[in-house]
Amino acid sequence: MSVSQSNLSDPHYGYDLVVAVTQASVNATLKQYLAGLSAPEVFICYVYDTNNNLVPIDYKTLVANAGGTDPFSIPNNAKPATDPGLQKLTAANFAGAVKAQIGLPDLPLESLPAIATFGAGSSAPVLFKLLCSEFQITGFQYGPRGSATWINQSQPTGSGTPWYFSANVFLNDAPVDPNSPVPPAVQQRINELRHSVQNAFTIQKLFLDLSTAILESSPRIEGIPEGWPVWSLISQLFLGAYFGKLQQKGDPVLSYSFTVHAPRPTTLQLGAVSRECSPLLLNGQKINNPSPAQLNATELVYVGTQSTTVPTPVPFAWNWVELGEVNAVSGVQAVRRDVFFNYFSNLINPETAALCISTHVEMHHSGENFTISYSSGQSSSPQPFRVISPIGQPGSDGFTDVLSLSFANNSSDDSTSSTHLVSISGDYNYDMTGRVAVKGNQIRIQIHATVYMEFRHHEVGVGYTDLPGRNYYDKTLTVLYTLGVDQNGALQVTETHGTQDTSAAWAYDPGGILGKFGFENKLRDAVTDVENKLAARIDSAFTTYVGQMTATINGYRAWVFPGNDAFTFKNLGFSSGSDLTAQLTYVNPN
Repeated sequence: MSVSQSNLSDPHYGYDLVVAVTQASVNATLKQYLAGLSAPEVFICYVYDTNNNLVPIDYKTLVANAGGTDPFSIPNNAKPATDPGLQKLTAANFAGAVKAQIGLPDLPLESLPAIATFGAGSSAPVLFKLLCSEFQITGFQYGPRGSATWINQSQPTGSGTPWYFSANVFLNDAPVDPNSPVPPAVQQRINELRHSVQNAFTIQKLFLDLSTAILESSPRIEGIPEGWPVWSLISQLFLGAYFGKLQQKGDPVLSYSFTVHAPRPTTLQLGAVSRECSPLLLNGQKINNPSPAQLNATELVYVGTQSTTVPTPVPFAWNWVELGEVNAVSGVQAVRRDVFFNYFSNLINPETAALCISTHVEMHHSGENFTISYSSGQSSSPQPFRVISPIGQPGSDGFTDVLSLSFANNSSDDSTSSTHLVSISGDYNYDMTGRVAVKGNQIRIQIHATVYMEFRHHEVGVGYTDLPGRNYYDKTLTVLYTLGVDQNGALQVTETHGTQDTSAAWAYDPGGILGKFGFENKLRDAVTDVENKLAARIDSAFTTYVGQMTATINGYRAWVFPGNDAFTFKNLGFSSGSDLTAQLTYVNPN
């Protein structure tokens, strides 16, 4: 099972779009992002007020109040009783301070923990670990009988264990908890951020969602043994006072932000997205005690709709990315078939109108003389391609029909001479059917056009068929498009085409007295001329149709995949449910 099983039209799902990325790709891209991130250096400083409560203070104000003393410059274990700088900080009621900067620690990459570990379920649970390139904490730890110890420590560099904040967060809706320290308005704002569609699939937006969702959790400090004095200090200052302040306002942790770029144009305009986490399945079943490689194949699945109603995630019966694909792709995307083929039919229907031809025949007499008028032109009521519903099974050639078209124009007339001894009659009909079918990475368009003509006359009670009723034009145009995609996520196609001709041989053979004496010669010439001209017209329309349709598909109205600001696309194709699918690779976030 894989993306090839995608069937978003199943009523159990009904999403317009799915984007699924693996835990392995998310972590690799997050680390790449943090390695190049120019995050602000954040100073978090606290002093005691007159009631011995911790209150925040601006770093520069603190330094000024302490007579120019920078708490981060005083070495660890300096003596509070004798160090002049510490005496100034004591006089300024200094409690402690943290200096931190989001990024990758100066440690071997292989020693760093996974930033995001996906769980399972529609709430999209994630174990999030917020790493910092810089992490330093200073302050006083007070002991018995008024004793104090000065602490100034930083996370290791070169080797060792990084310091980081760890929290279990949810990337999908969490109920607004009235007992939470986060005010309901802030909880609601976080929920709205989860479903925002702008830059929805970028790693920057994912990191923002993770670092914002941490406010609704109870973060832990990792990498520092609990018995260390610095652990007590950071628990008091950072996990207590600082996070408490952020939770009340909803501000991002350590002032993280990213520039929101105007999204690249995309054909599918999403109204809302939700997320869920999907562990790797084996034969459709959850794996007990999965290996590290199998855990890395766990997927973060975005489900999107064009409606602004937030979609409800449900589990899928297949893996979007198989275990053997984890090292080759970041994830996959699937577009519901009706979404794509409604777009595709609207794209090609204007070009198809030129193939809808009205035929007309009129027959008149003046005395014993007959006149025939044949004409044809573009129909004023062309028929469009329409989505087939429900979709049937693939044909013997493996192609599945997804769009169909049917157009017919019938014209007939007759006329009788003044003496009622001779009459003529004829038919001049045009039919066209069309099918659009898909298989693998190909779209096939077939147009079948026929022109049926028949001419008869009666003389002295005897009937003659001068032109037997047959399809004197009977051709099938087959256009085969192979799918590709450009660097901007726009669908591009390469085209081959051919025409199959099964037209009946021209069989005009006038009979009776009129035929013998040549009275039908002018009618014969007229009928023959019409057939040749209309055939040439349809042939020309076929040729023009192929060129114009290919130019339209590849032109400025080309299908542009959602998420083109986050991914590159490859290996386009259609699933067994005829959804349009593509494999994804995260672009360099820096």
